[in-house]
Amino acid sequence: MRKLLILFLLSSFLCVGQIAQYNHFPTLKPSHILDEKLDDISFAFSFRILESDYDGPLVKLRRASDNAELDFYHTDDDIVDVDAINTWRNSANVYVVIWYDQSGLGRNAIQPTQNKQPRFYPVANPYFQGDGSNDHLEVQTSIQVVTNAGVNGTVLMVASATTKQQHTFGVLREANRWSSHVNWSNNNLYFDPGICCNNPRNFSNGVNVGVWKQYTFMKTNTHVIARLNGVQKINGVHTTGRCTINDNFTIGWANGNQAWNHSTTLFQEFIMYSTDISTVYFEEIENDAIVFWGL
Repeated sequence: MRKLLILFLLSSFLCVGQIAQYNHFPTLKPSHILDEKLDDISFAFSFRILESDYDGPLVKLRRASDNAELDFYHTDDDIVDVDAINTWRNSANVYVVIWYDQSGLGRNAIQPTQNKQPRFYPVANPYFQGDGSNDHLEVQTSIQVVTNAGVNGTVLMVASATTKQQHTFGVLREANRWSSHVNWSNNNLYFDPGICCNNPRNFSNGVNVGVWKQYTFMKTNTHVIARLNGVQKINGVHTTGRCTINDNFTIGWANGNQAWNHSTTLFQEFIMYSTDISTVYFEEIENDAIVFWGL
């Protein structure tokens, strides 16, 4: 009887041990910064995953050696597969054909014309840069849609400033604009979300030429705001009127006229909302980008 009891207890112990090794909880879904922040979004571009439900490619590239094009996805570190790109390009230069929108709206930033495609750099923290002549990507959606009828809007981007008479993003037809210069030839950064030229509209940014930073640009019903790595640089009343043109939003230039003012700014991430988002939202997005990209 004693032997049977010992065998029974030993058997029970082994069974419990086996059961304990099973994982009774499903794998938790990864969390990404835009998972709960898609309300009022206009588009979301990055060379990393921003939204957990997005399972598409991050970028389509063209290989200069034979003009072949290919989509590239992210790896386990959430960043676009740089190793795969470098294997595919085999030392050839590569250029951005499509920067894919992760918002779910399908508003990709595209450039089908080969000699207008900005060059992509497949490094540890990948980015693209235009030549300052005619390179840009176009979101084929009017500024009136990606903002609130040319008034409210928020841009959050990770970029490295350069020095040039340049329009870094948006739309612009002379004074009628919703755009920014990062940086202008005097090394000031300008933000003009409406008829130019409202003051305040600029701050000195020369110390950040060639330095990766997180920039936030926001237009409320009444104010123009610009922030750098989580620090407010501009906050003042905007009185000169809203942007009224209908050109499509552009990255690497301000769509409209003044083609000679194409940008050489370096881009890594670009998120836009059609309204002025809450402090909690923009601070969380800012901090996430600063930590992720090591800014």
